[in-house]
Amino acid sequence: MDKSKTTTVLAIILAVFLVATIIGQIIVIPQNACKTEVARLYELTDTIKFDGVLIRDEHTVERSYNGVLQYEHEDGSRLAKNSVIASVYASSSDIDVCQKIDKLNERIKTLEEAQKLAGTDGSQAEAFGKLITEKHNEIVTALNDKDYKKAESLKYELLGLQSKRDIAKGRAEDYESVINELKNEVNSLSARISSTPQTLISGETGYFVSNTDGYESELSVSASHSLTPSDIEAIVKAPKKSDGGGTVIGKMIDNYKWKLAAVLDDHRASLLSTGETVRLLFNADNSTIEVTVEYIQNYDGEGTVVVFAGDTLSAELASSRTGRFELVVSRYSGIRLPSSAIRFNEKGEKGVYILYGNLGYFRTIEELYSGEDFVIIKHIPNNQTNYLDLYDNVIVEGKFEIYKPQEESRDGQSST
Repeated sequence: MDKSKTTTVLAIILAVFLVATIIGQIIVIPQNACKTEVARLYELTDTIKFDGVLIRDEHTVERSYNGVLQYEHEDGSRLAKNSVIASVYASSSDIDVCQKIDKLNERIKTLEEAQKLAGTDGSQAEAFGKLITEKHNEIVTALNDKDYKKAESLKYELLGLQSKRDIAKGRAEDYESVINELKNEVNSLSARISSTPQTLISGETGYFVSNTDGYESELSVSASHSLTPSDIEAIVKAPKKSDGGGTVIGKMIDNYKWKLAAVLDDHRASLLSTGETVRLLFNADNSTIEVTVEYIQNYDGEGTVVVFAGDTLSAELASSRTGRFELVVSRYSGIRLPSSAIRFNEKGEKGVYILYGNLGYFRTIEELYSGEDFVIIKHIPNNQTNYLDLYDNVIVEGKFEIYKPQEESRDGQSST
């Protein structure tokens, strides 16, 4: 056979192979074209959302002052009797200057503490290095939580540790000159303050909040069960009535116990019973609160009043009159898949098919929760049976060929 004939034969063979491949793709792909999803763990929280009214035993705090008010504590802070509630400055510029002085004094304090280590043998350097790493992680956590005030405070602690490590390692022999420069700056700033600030003192013990809403004398813990649906809805619509006037500087909450009153529809309220402990999600600060269902009263045609009792008083709870809450009804943890993945085999068993090679293998399941377009499937760790497992490649839609054991006939049946 000459060269030209050999080339022709090879070309024909290649052409036949190419045509056969194309025909195979046309025939096979439609029968085995399917979409898959990897089985992974998922947690679902099923909640009931509602608006509630926070009720505390509290009263307004009045003081006469002339100037600009600067509060000394965060809302919800517990104050002892004779504590400083706030300082009164002649102007806002005085407040700015005093804040700069406070930061400089904090820096001076850290350097003076580090200065005490001058002349030591440096054996503490490694310990300071570990503390620096821990403090850095705390700052990152505070920033992620958007707690910038805490991050600011931690910054000075970190600077103090770094200064101590440098002294212990001999990188800095003396901070005396730096300390003197900072003290000179403090003296220069102090001369710019127009007058000494006036302090406003607490006359009692309690939890102080700087804002008022006009409900302080109208709502009390003891009267929380007397609220009707219309009372609660009116407060939710208008959570602030009055600013309290010019002499009111805030309010004092008597203790850490509080109530939350809400109106739920009858069906949702029927899921609750008095005395049980439930969890609430408070949307204002994304916190989870454990409370007790204290009171349930149905009002025909108006809904059901539910009163929850809590004893964890955060800054956000102390300063809020109303809020958006979510009652945690249940939590589900399992494998989340689209509803389209659920199928039945020829025995009528409920399950899914997983793709292995070009075939679909049936796996049984146990549903924990069914949503509009998805299901949560129970995860059985270290499963050795014919049950869906983590990271299985689950077929969620499309056509595929079902695997059948050898003792059964293989008739090319496909499933959709």
